[in-house]
Amino acid sequence: MKDNSNKTKRGRKPVQVTWPTDEFTASDVANQMQGKLSRVSVHSKINKAVENGEVSVVRKTNGSMGRPCFIYKMK
Repeated sequence: MKDNSNKTKRGRKPVQVTWPTDEFTASDVANQMQGKLSRVSVHSKINKAVENGEVSVVRKTNGSMGRPCFIYKMK
């Protein structure tokens, strides 16, 4: 049996997100990342940050059409 202690992890390396200091939306963060993360990955990281208490939901805006947009702020 081989010793696999030098085996590296496979896949994409994790990307760190720096949250804006003022109010922001998920599209603001996606534009800030310049294509390093997909829109879905940005939403996933925001949801984890809300659960951890790093980011809070300020309000929800409803446009005339389409889905509502959540506004977040760093605690």
